[in-house]
This record gives sequence, structure tokens and C-alpha cells, in this order.
Amino acid sequence: MKLLQVGPCLICLILLSPLVSSGQCELIKRDIENVRSTAVEVLQLSDTLEVFVSAVGRTKQYRTARSNTRKAQIYSGEILAAAYRAVATVAEARQRAETCGAADVERHLSHAAGSAEKVRDLADQAFGYAKRAYASRSLAGMQTYLKKALTTIREAEVAASAAAFAASEAHFSTSPEVLVAAGKGP
Repeated sequence: MKLLQVGPCLICLILLSPLVSSGQCELIKRDIENVRSTAVEVLQLSDTLEVFVSAVGRTKQYRTARSNTRKAQIYSGEILAAAYRAVATVAEARQRAETCGAADVERHLSHAAGSAEKVRDLADQAFGYAKRAYASRSLAGMQTYLKKALTTIREAEVAASAAAFAASEAHFSTSPEVLVAAGKGP
């Protein structure tokens, strides 16, 4: 009796499989846009971080420097969180591209993934410097650690730009013709 119930369910799964796969292919575009926008977010947050690091570098008052250092630490943490989101999102997009058989998209996403991972690693390092700066008991210590954080974030900006570019290239590779050619499009 139970075998009779399994048969129709199996047939439904087989018939619905192309629809699910096609939906997965459409989600790639959303994921790619999320990767690109997260990389741009890293760039915007790093600009704000630079403002606070610059303020600390110009001040002569410990209390003002400590307040700005705290803000720099918060922004470096936000950059790190955005970098982790980008890594996770690009991993999902790569998996969907593989499922869809869109090799060109997957290749571009592979470049985006490498860049996103580099951003994450650099952002983690910069966050560590910002934490040390905030823990520092001297103005010179704060300034030194924040300079290191800023230098590291500038390296992360280059990687974030590369991730955004690779995501844009992946997006251009997701034309309906490419997805249809892969056998998974509309």
C-alpha cells in the first residue's frame, strides 16, 4: 500500500525538478547583486572609517581620540560583518551556478569568492588593530594601531573592488540565453 503512495510523490519530484532548478538559476542574479552591493558597502564603510582614523591622527586630546577610536572600531567591525556576508553569499551563488551548469558565471563567481575571502581576512586583521587601538592607554598607541588598521583596510578596498567587478561580470554572464543554453533557463 505504501509503495503506491511513494510512486506519485516520486513522479511529482521528477516533474518539478526542472522548475526548482530554473528557480535556482533566477536566484543567482539576486545573489550576484547581493555580492556586488556588499562589496560596495565595504568601500563606503571604509570611507567612513577613514574619517575617524584621520580625526584621531589630528587630535591632541586623549579623550577625543578615544571616542573617535571607538567609532573606528565599530566601523571596522561593520566592514568585517559585511565581508563575512559577501563570502557566504558568493558561496551560495557559486553553488547555484554549478547546479544550473552556468560555467562562465561560476568562473566569475570564483574570482569574486577569492576577492571576498581576501576582504574578510584583511577586515579581520584591521578589526584586530582597531581593538588594540581602543585598548591602548596612550594617544600615540591609538594613532599607530589605527594607521595599521587603515593601511589594511585600504588593501581590503582593492579586494572589494575586485569582488564587485567579478560580480558585475558574473551578472552580465547570467543572460537568459546563457541560462537556456545551460538547459536551466526559462
